[in-house]
Amino acid sequence: MRRALVHIALLLAMLAAAGGASGAPVEADQRLVILESPSNQLSKSAQEHLRGAIGDVVVRHGIALVPALPLPEKLHRCELPACLPQIAAASGAVLVLRVEASYVKESFKLAVELWNADEGKLLGRDNRDCPICDEQDLWGSAALLVQGILERPAREAKSAATEPPPLVPTATAPADAVAPVVPTDHTLLGYAGVGLTLAGAAVLGTGIYYIAVDGKSACDKCDDVRDTSRYGRPLAIGGGVGMAAGVALLVWHFWPSAPAVAVGPSGLTVAGRFQ
Repeated sequence: MRRALVHIALLLAMLAAAGGASGAPVEADQRLVILESPSNQLSKSAQEHLRGAIGDVVVRHGIALVPALPLPEKLHRCELPACLPQIAAASGAVLVLRVEASYVKESFKLAVELWNADEGKLLGRDNRDCPICDEQDLWGSAALLVQGILERPAREAKSAATEPPPLVPTATAPADAVAPVVPTDHTLLGYAGVGLTLAGAAVLGTGIYYIAVDGKSACDKCDDVRDTSRYGRPLAIGGGVGMAAGVALLVWHFWPSAPAVAVGPSGLTVAGRFQ
């Protein structure tokens, strides 16, 4: 007798829970209707699979799917968002999903749009084209696009919540703030190096010439000899120093500003210009 009473109590509890679930109203912003574009070029089987794939995604997101068959034909053909109020009034759904799809010669074109009929606002749009695909790829892609559009607000809200707050610049810099390093323009160094190198080479050549002709006859038929070594040595020394300085400036100009490290058979090599 006691066991029978327990079974009857469990049965009454299950019936009460089922009745409460079936009688619970669905929120208006959680009702969605699917509108298929009149320009869709799909077979009857493809249309059914397309609606089924999209409907499964919509239901999994806790949204009630409203059938679109009772809607007048003119609402299927009207342009969004102008006719969103009429669609909402006729279907009782605030969310309107517009689907444009065509499958011709093993290729498809697909575009989906999700609208809020109350606000006349586009909540999301996505499309996908495939040159060589079958019909199963079409409705599978439609399910993925709809899922991405439905999950986009949640992703954006999560991203906004995880972003760090913006840094507020202070009016005065701290006392120990270090001034930024301003890079130096090395173009003048390059020009100076070229000039010193050419001038030093010219003076060095003149000095070498004076040293070479020292002690030689000054003319073809005379006894005078050249005494030019006293001028050639200073010129040669000064020209060599100037040429070396110019080459050093050129090396400084073309040397990489950042240190470079290279590993070779001979060991570790570090090169660079340090400022």
